[in-house]
Amino acid sequence: YYEAKEYELAKRYISIYLSVQERDPKAHKFLGQLYEAENNIEKAVGCYKRSVELNPTQKDLVLKIAELLCSNDITDGRAKYWVERAAKLFPGSPSIFRLKESLLDCRNENGWNQLFDLIETELYTRPDDVYVNIRLVKLYLSNNRLGDAVAHCREAEKKISLRSNLEWCSCVVQTFKEYLESVEDSESDKISWRKIQRDLLLAYCNLVVMKLSARDVEESRALLESFDHALHLVKSHADGSDELSVTFLEMRGHFYMHAGTLLLKMAQQSEMQWRAVSELAALCYLHAFQVPRPKSKLIKGDHAEQEKLEMLACDRQSQSGYMLLNLSYGKQDFLTEVVESFANENGHSALFYALFGDVSSKENSFLGTDDIRNVGIQAPECVELARYDTGAIRAHDGNLQHITWLGLQWNSAPDVTAIRKWLKQLFHLPQETSRLETNAPESICMLDLEVFLLGVIFTSNLQLQEKFHTKYTVHQPRFLPLPICKQLCTERQRAWWDSVYTLIHKQAVPGTAAKVRLLVQHELNILRALEKHGLQPSLIVHWAKSLLKTGCSLNSFYDQKEYIGRSVYYWKKVLPMLETIKKKRSISEPIDPLFKHFHSEDIQLSQVEEYKEEARIAFAILDAVDGKTDDATHAFEAINNVVAYWNLALIFQRKAEEIENDGLSPEEQEEGRKYLKKSRDYLLKIIDESCMDSSVVEKLPVSIRTVKEMLEGIMQDLGDNGEERSLVNNLSHPVESEMKHSTPSPTVFSLSPSKSYKFSPKTPPRWVEDQKSLLQMICQQVESIKHEMQEMKLNNSNTNLSNRWPAENYATETMPDGYQGAQNFHGAPLTVATTGPSVYYNPSPAYNSQYLLRTAATNVTPTKAPVYAMNRLTPQQHIYT
Repeated sequence: YYEAKEYELAKRYISIYLSVQERDPKAHKFLGQLYEAENNIEKAVGCYKRSVELNPTQKDLVLKIAELLCSNDITDGRAKYWVERAAKLFPGSPSIFRLKESLLDCRNENGWNQLFDLIETELYTRPDDVYVNIRLVKLYLSNNRLGDAVAHCREAEKKISLRSNLEWCSCVVQTFKEYLESVEDSESDKISWRKIQRDLLLAYCNLVVMKLSARDVEESRALLESFDHALHLVKSHADGSDELSVTFLEMRGHFYMHAGTLLLKMAQQSEMQWRAVSELAALCYLHAFQVPRPKSKLIKGDHAEQEKLEMLACDRQSQSGYMLLNLSYGKQDFLTEVVESFANENGHSALFYALFGDVSSKENSFLGTDDIRNVGIQAPECVELARYDTGAIRAHDGNLQHITWLGLQWNSAPDVTAIRKWLKQLFHLPQETSRLETNAPESICMLDLEVFLLGVIFTSNLQLQEKFHTKYTVHQPRFLPLPICKQLCTERQRAWWDSVYTLIHKQAVPGTAAKVRLLVQHELNILRALEKHGLQPSLIVHWAKSLLKTGCSLNSFYDQKEYIGRSVYYWKKVLPMLETIKKKRSISEPIDPLFKHFHSEDIQLSQVEEYKEEARIAFAILDAVDGKTDDATHAFEAINNVVAYWNLALIFQRKAEEIENDGLSPEEQEEGRKYLKKSRDYLLKIIDESCMDSSVVEKLPVSIRTVKEMLEGIMQDLGDNGEERSLVNNLSHPVESEMKHSTPSPTVFSLSPSKSYKFSPKTPPRWVEDQKSLLQMICQQVESIKHEMQEMKLNNSNTNLSNRWPAENYATETMPDGYQGAQNFHGAPLTVATTGPSVYYNPSPAYNSQYLLRTAATNVTPTKAPVYAMNRLTPQQHIYT
């Protein structure tokens, strides 16, 4: 009867039941629901009260009574009693705050002060609550305290959780506008006017992003037009080098970026054709990208504000740069044609009317009066975009959607994705852990997070590829702008990422820490491919390949070792799965996996042996990095393909360099020549095979030009003439390669991160270069510790050292050219290890647990000095306590 809304019949039957079972609390509660459905609040409250009397444990019913009494404007004291009773049962509940607020609103005397005290108390408990912050601002405005409202908005804008809320951003813009209208004619508030105008532009910029993401085209267009008017108003006042002028220039770039995004949103919503908007959008992104970044020396103000503008500039150039690449993808001279066609008066009018329509006036518009003719046609370079990405990561504070979007832009690029550098902007963790076979949250490390991001980007890219081939048109860009891009990660992935961020930065809400740790622990089990992980084999292979490629591109020997070691770890995990596939058995797929399975990526039977061979190559590379040169040589010699030849050539070339640099006897010098000849022969094999089969070039871990340059250098050192080279060419028999997939470049023997190698036997051996890099790093860390100690003395503080590391530590991995600190060092070469339980070090702000000293294995260096070992120190500490 209740579901059929036959309330009278339902009440009749429940009343008959209560005449027999008068003390049944559930029956009284149900009768109250019937009266509430009929909007008979008094009788509903009476039934609920009787139910609570019979069963006092019904906390939700106590709150229900309080809500009904407050909603019915009952002022006889009952509402206050039940609200206070509910407050004891639900301390800190937002619902209780709203009930108390409604009670105070009903009072006339001292209501404002009591409401203000209530809001202040609630803000102390929940400073990030959007509703409470907005309520305080509105309370100030209702009492004409505009200055206090603005001050609270400016202070609250520092909180990330508020800046990403649409309702709050709208409140801030409206508050700033009301304040500026009130001081428009006041001469004494000129300085304040410029500051608030600056804040208004920044608030508008943030709000436009929110609207583009969450609202329709009309609302987004209306807000962009309001932003346009705000810029037009400030334009005549922004002709200097103060904060307002610098901010105005930056906001000009953001305006054009958002204009381009709005045009693409129109096409996304089928209001315009992709072909019609793509060229206009490209013109907007060109202007956005080419607005110069703010010069920090010109900004005279708070350092935090300077940093904020710099991050905004990086984000602008990163997003607009990638959109230019997306729009021009596969289109020759696209940007040139755009500039020639639209960077003129006709193009200006077309852009204005496409955005704002015919009813808007160009004379009273920033866009209508701006000069769009002065724009270049140079497409962004990947190197400069990589620099901007670092600042953009900080601007978005590690948002997973943004990181995934950036990763997708790099996914098709030949360069290594800079996930490692992005993570260093967000977390300060050990790079690797010695506890890989556990899932304890305390053992989480950078490589776990990098593997997670690689998985998210991998699956997101496959998802987009499926949609692109079925739904997208020719003129639609491969990737839409970030604000209007669909969700690129699943809710489960986002929840884990947010939990990790909360755990590491100790931002868990009281009472939720255990739940956060449990979530991190559960998914960590999957990321490390432990038991019942449910991962698709192709994803594990992708992890192994990507980590090997990244590791081989790094400068540091120890970074290489940890990356390649993790790659080998995943190869070992996937090998049993390859055997299962070989036996034609299926791989189980979870119902709700952390990473979706794509059957288009299922490993075929014909690929099993190829992947096994790639695994053997990875094992051999790790042996070479560990100094097990003989084992690596034997392993590579057993693998007959160009990747193995390349690694063998590197090994023998390095051996020859070490012998020559040690200035040994003529016999040993002759041994060096023998190594050079072996290196030469393997390089010639590569060239021979590439001539016979052009597909070999694609399988090579480096370009064929690099191979020829290395061969030329070796033959010059050997003094080979053309006849000898021809003889060797004739003797070298081509070997058929069985590989069908290239392996990432094993550049483990070169300090250069580039793919263009420069080999010379005159250069010092690798361990000398490692010494120089290590000593420089130690000097930097010692200086950092000294600065920390000086600050502690000045502050007279007994607290622990800060866990925050200097950002400049991550700026570069290279060493100044003029550094000569290790040139004359002749002892055993210093290297870096992550182990050694018998020795302990106090962590400093610049400390990384991987940087503990030990000596290298003797088979890594040519020295004959004694070798002193240090056992492995587990890098994990209880970092969350």
